[in-house]
Amino acid sequence: MKIVSTSNSEGLSSKISSILDVPLARISRRRFADGELYVRLEEPLDEAILVGSTYPDSGIIDILLTADASLNAGVKKPILLIPYFGYARQDAMFQPYEAVSARVLSNLFKERFEKILVINMHSPEGMAFLGKKGEEIRAEPVIGKKVKEDGNDLVISPDDGFKEEGENISKVAGLDSIYLNKKRVSDTKVEITIPEGISVRDKVVALTDDMISTGGTILESSKVLKQNGAKAINVYCVHGLFVSGTSKYAGFVDSISTTDTVEGPFSKMTVSEIAASSLRKYI
Repeated sequence: MKIVSTSNSEGLSSKISSILDVPLARISRRRFADGELYVRLEEPLDEAILVGSTYPDSGIIDILLTADASLNAGVKKPILLIPYFGYARQDAMFQPYEAVSARVLSNLFKERFEKILVINMHSPEGMAFLGKKGEEIRAEPVIGKKVKEDGNDLVISPDDGFKEEGENISKVAGLDSIYLNKKRVSDTKVEITIPEGISVRDKVVALTDDMISTGGTILESSKVLKQNGAKAINVYCVHGLFVSGTSKYAGFVDSISTTDTVEGPFSKMTVSEIAASSLRKYI
């Protein structure tokens, strides 16, 4: 058994390898002149756990080519760990004749892997596309531990879509939790209000979400919390994309902490322990 990493999950793969005492496979990657990816395993394998996210979407090609290289190297039943399953938000047709990307990718992966583990899939509908081969790993305990360590007073979710997860984080942290009222005005604008009877004045707030993409909701939530007297706002999320950068948070957010499902400068938490725990039964 060896861990086979794609190019966007090398840090996490290395941590999982150390925890499980399973070596990393030797693999070569390079780009052709036209930008196409070349992948080759440098050793024969009989069993393998492939680790790779589908973000950015070049990661999809990396997963598929690495899977094929693994099969060609002798792996009969490869296992896939997807730290961040990009394209999972399109889990239904919201307009006529749309492509359902979560289903498309799930079908591709089911054809190639014996088991597919995903950390915090966007929705239950997305997980359903993976069928019996799918297994979800939840990262709320990791965030809850960090929230507790950072000395927060209250856990807040930006809307009811992350209410249950926020409550699970608060239980680990030993804190109360609430969620804000969010009204979407347009594709790019939301209105945020604090529920009646809730005070955040002089409190250190843990603002939690599953994913930060453009960050509009987190920014508007932070502004409202600051306007209502929050002493400090610490932001936590599982998947940190930050496609619009983070400079806009200056003056509103005191710290940002993400896990390493998407590896970046704010990856102050690691999902390696919970991932390794779920993978151990396949070794």
